[in-house]
Amino acid sequence: MSVSVVPKKTFNIPLNGEEFVEITIAEPDLRADNLNITTWTSSFILASQLHKLNVIVDDDENIPILELGAGTGLVGLTAAILWRREPFLTDLAGIVPGLRTNIDLNAQVLASAAVRAQCGSLDWTSPKTVTLDSGKTFSVQQTKANIIFAADTIYDEAHPKLLSQTILTWLARTSNARAILTYPLRVCYLDQIREIWTLLEEGGMVAESDGQEQADTKDWDDECLCEWVVWKWNNL
Repeated sequence: MSVSVVPKKTFNIPLNGEEFVEITIAEPDLRADNLNITTWTSSFILASQLHKLNVIVDDDENIPILELGAGTGLVGLTAAILWRREPFLTDLAGIVPGLRTNIDLNAQVLASAAVRAQCGSLDWTSPKTVTLDSGKTFSVQQTKANIIFAADTIYDEAHPKLLSQTILTWLARTSNARAILTYPLRVCYLDQIREIWTLLEEGGMVAESDGQEQADTKDWDDECLCEWVVWKWNNL
């Protein structure tokens, strides 16, 4: 009987100018929304950029870190280790078992940072509830998220509206709350990128900082020029 081998990758992610953490990511044969689970270039770019960002994660009753369209969970796991706050990694229901696999693979490094991670599903078409794989649910009427991540989640005409409404629904209305987005600058989706800027600004947000990073084209079979943006509430 043949045994399926799940491909694994190890990413060295900077925690500061000198220290790195090794995060092991498995990419099991899972598929949802016509996409295979994989680690995209923009996830690596954002994970590697986190230590440079001036972000304060409030220690309160809100969800500390909420990752949307988490994929393999690289960004949320990095944030958990770097900031020592619990992330909720969310994606389509079919992707959640892969997120659980990667949380378990990195149990030791999470424990060394004295933090744990959770995963579950969040439906962007009706973004009012996070359902964890444990069965526990979190309602937006009861809690919000202090930091929201989304990496490479704009690749369809419907995504700007769905993603923006989910961010505007879940982000806590506090001065430290941030939504951090990263996306590859694929020519075919530049209109969608412009649209999400417009929708977030219309929703009361402003871009606090932004920049572009180039990944090594030898390492990635994808568009390697990525843009990152840190959004906050305007006038808070």
